[in-house]
Amino acid sequence: MSVKKPAAKVSPLLRVLRVLYWTLFSLSLVIVVLFLAFKLFVNPPNVDSQVTLNPGASAPVEDPAATDDVPDPSPEPLILTRREGVYTCLLAGSDDGNGKADTVMLGVFDTNAKTASLISIPRDSMVSINGVDRKVNSAYGLGGPELLRDTVSATLSLPVDYYVMVDLKAFAAIVDEIGGVWFTVPQDMDYDDPIQNLHIHLKAGYQLLNGKNALDLMRFRKGYASQDIGRVQTQRAFLVAMVKQAVTLSNITKVTSLIQILNQYVDSDMPLNTMIFFATQAIGMDLDSGLNSATLPGRWIDPYYEPEDDAVLELLNSLGIYEEEIPPQALNIRHQ
Repeated sequence: MSVKKPAAKVSPLLRVLRVLYWTLFSLSLVIVVLFLAFKLFVNPPNVDSQVTLNPGASAPVEDPAATDDVPDPSPEPLILTRREGVYTCLLAGSDDGNGKADTVMLGVFDTNAKTASLISIPRDSMVSINGVDRKVNSAYGLGGPELLRDTVSATLSLPVDYYVMVDLKAFAAIVDEIGGVWFTVPQDMDYDDPIQNLHIHLKAGYQLLNGKNALDLMRFRKGYASQDIGRVQTQRAFLVAMVKQAVTLSNITKVTSLIQILNQYVDSDMPLNTMIFFATQAIGMDLDSGLNSATLPGRWIDPYYEPEDDAVLELLNSLGIYEEEIPPQALNIRHQ
């Protein structure tokens, strides 16, 4: 007759160690799975390493025999190499239903250097669309954000990887969500339009702007001495201030609500995984030294804003999008 041995007793300490072991093992497994999923899902955008430029392709061609100054209607294409890790995005905004983009900016993000540039393009900038001289903001009404993106790309001979079209009401919603934005209003702003029920009354000076104030600031255009240049400079400066004040630890809990606002007011061809990639690359970026801004150089010659070739070329080359310098003949800038 066999005698059954009593089960060995497991000490309380050993039981705790076993639970701790399996807990750590499970957590490690979850972390590994999430890491692999992240690496598979969030990758750098796939863009062409080389860009073929066709100088003068979008400009109307006159009779070549009329003058020696007329460019060759079929110039040789130029091939430039893009710098790795540098991406571009067209940012545009509208809020008055006129079929035009009231705000046009080009964003450049160097994910290796952790720097970004924001270039304002005045809405009355002279461009060629299907061989006809027009203002750049009309491209949106003629062919949507795709034509606006292609027009900016052809004019400046730069690749534009994505577009982000924003209803300006998004600024009001975001500003209210993050508790306001501290900003220096450059001048007194007073404007009333009963037909549109638009009433803007802001005093100059450093102040906390709520959502309505921010939207009024973005809309105001009539009182600047330098016409639309003053407006785009103020818009760009406010956008920079909003980004700096939004990207803080205190706003981490508001990520979900901010995403909901963007889904409501933003139209973009940028995939979600690309947005996440750019967000991860921006972590640790010094917004004070790494975020630069400028306005496309030019001058007003009624009814257009005409970009200045040499100054524009210098600005574009400073962005570091290509490995090579952009040659002067690559630009497709129009003049009256």
